[in-house]
Amino acid sequence: MPAKKPQSYVHIDESLCNGCILCMKVCPTKAIRVKQNRARIEGICIDCGECVRVCPTNAIKAVTSVSDDFKDLPFSIVSASTCIYGQFGEDVMPNDVLLGLRKMGFRYVHDQAYTNEMFNVAVELYAKEKHQDPAASWPLISPVCPVVVQLIAHNFPSLLPHIPPLIPPREIVAREAKRRLSAKYGCEEDEIKVLHITPCPAKMLSIKEPLFQSRSYLDGTVGICDIYDTVRQNIQELEEDIVLHHSGGLGLGWGISGGEVAGVDLKSLAVSRLQEVEAYLERIEMGLLQDIDYVEFRICPEGCVGGLFSVADKYRAKTHIQRLVRMFGVEKRVKYGYVKRLYDKGWFFTDRQSAQDLAPPHRTESEISGSIERLNRVERILALLPQKECGACGAPDCRTFAEDVVDGRASLKECVFLEQDAERGLWAVDTE
Repeated sequence: MPAKKPQSYVHIDESLCNGCILCMKVCPTKAIRVKQNRARIEGICIDCGECVRVCPTNAIKAVTSVSDDFKDLPFSIVSASTCIYGQFGEDVMPNDVLLGLRKMGFRYVHDQAYTNEMFNVAVELYAKEKHQDPAASWPLISPVCPVVVQLIAHNFPSLLPHIPPLIPPREIVAREAKRRLSAKYGCEEDEIKVLHITPCPAKMLSIKEPLFQSRSYLDGTVGICDIYDTVRQNIQELEEDIVLHHSGGLGLGWGISGGEVAGVDLKSLAVSRLQEVEAYLERIEMGLLQDIDYVEFRICPEGCVGGLFSVADKYRAKTHIQRLVRMFGVEKRVKYGYVKRLYDKGWFFTDRQSAQDLAPPHRTESEISGSIERLNRVERILALLPQKECGACGAPDCRTFAEDVVDGRASLKECVFLEQDAERGLWAVDTE
């Protein structure tokens, strides 16, 4: 399991918080507590953004590493999530968007859609190999959505072997850009900075604390909403006619739910929205989907077009991307043989090849004994609680509250249903 995260890219403005507990209730990792009518993040946040979506006072916001410094560097590179192509309306083509980004001052602009199609081939090759392995875990789960990967690591660690050790396209773009430009100009790779334009706050988490890589090749992120107005104005003023977009429709379709699996010749499913993702992960954990080869999970509704940093209405953006897919064709433009040679060289693979690389160190006998004793104390506390899951104590449910009591972060007296029951001796329960 990954260590507790030192920071989150979802921030709570306590001055705006009204203590309504809606955020606490939707958090999939139970990271939020509400104390003294103020919400705060105390546990492991995976930056899914569900709390942002439900907050009635706009007290919770997602942040990125927005900076104009990137544009002034001698080697500045930008790549964007393909959902950006659905943001500007039907008359704007992908090449227009890339040129609009280029006009912002970035020296190099890369088309991630083409790399998406290469990744589709790599997934097919990986699945073909795994079909020869009788011990393989099925279905394979897409490693592309950083929130899904973190959710699995936190809530469904038994499913980590289902995630192929393949580098997501956004990281491949950054890695290859750095390698090629450093070789071309004779500079160090660290001198080359790559910025990713994203609809998703969790991309910062995947950069700062990657799970399947020892390091990220990306240097920062910017939300689509932060550059939207500038890019739109640049598009209206375009004069140059350089071709920057090279993919077919399949690479463009990754911005919507089902777009990734549309490009793989496998038995596959596409599932979006947090609650649905959790439900299907539970099914996989129970062994109910072993007849499926590959599952594309996206936390945001309708896929990346439903991300927190998107600007356009997600359904209109989805419709526009579907139109682009038809316009540019539903066949990959990448050469299979070329991608196969890269795959055989390990070009698509991470430097952490399996779930075993993520396993925690071996625990001593005393550590195991301590964990068992803690669990026993939690169960004793839980037996005293009303199981109403009301959240009035400031924790999302009774079990989490019992854990907080045992860990010294809460007192039994904070349970409103036990407050009047001191004569029953509840406060004498051993929580040490």
